[in-house]
Amino acid sequence: MAAINFSRLNSRIIRAIKYPILLLLYQFGIRQKKIFAIGFNKCGTTSLHSLFQSLGLSSYHGTKWRTNPEPSFFLLYDCFSDGRPSGELAKLAKLDELFPGSKFILQVRELNNWVYSRLEHIERQKQENPNKARSQYWDETEEAVKLWIKNRNNYHSFVLSYFSERPSDLLIVNYIRDELAAEKICHFLGYDCELKKPKKNVAPKKNRSLKHRNLLINSIESLGIHESETEYDILCPSLIDKDSKDSLPLDTSELKNS
Repeated sequence: MAAINFSRLNSRIIRAIKYPILLLLYQFGIRQKKIFAIGFNKCGTTSLHSLFQSLGLSSYHGTKWRTNPEPSFFLLYDCFSDGRPSGELAKLAKLDELFPGSKFILQVRELNNWVYSRLEHIERQKQENPNKARSQYWDETEEAVKLWIKNRNNYHSFVLSYFSERPSDLLIVNYIRDELAAEKICHFLGYDCELKKPKKNVAPKKNRSLKHRNLLINSIESLGIHESETEYDILCPSLIDKDSKDSLPLDTSELKNS
């Protein structure tokens, strides 16, 4: 008969009791609220993670939180970043339900620079590991880029709509472009301090490759988007229905906190 590992068994029992209690405490507002950076990757998420840490917060930067983690995973950290929530448990409404009163940051970036950054990231990955299998969504193809652009517009529109009645719970910020981004985030989170904006994993400005420029141009032409719209960091007006064009911001420069 195999020996029973009482230490491991006790640990499992403690977790089984502890985490439901902690979830209840969060839902009644007794414990510290969470901070979710819910924008796409390649929008300064590594720097955001560093900023959270400089405020003394426990921060997780990675993909696990935004797919289908165990509920207990969210209890290990105060802040979460690196891409938009997509899993059933990590969906925006579910996070809002589990951790009421939490703060949400939609980090954004100009469409053209965002697309180029993603393409360059994929190109580096291919050079480092050329035999690795990739999804059609994450590749240097026109179909992938068009899907990114459409998903970005749809998701940003959804977030704006979701928080339309609760503007104090959402901060939209272009962390890379806005020199006051760190100050705005600190104020939004209730910190009365001045921090130098961390700049992590920031590649130096360079000329974009002809291959990537053509990919973007061909993609926006196929979607009916004018090239000038690629400078906006929130929405492409060509992909918005007529009734919403006057009510939705296209760029963070249009926001009151800009």
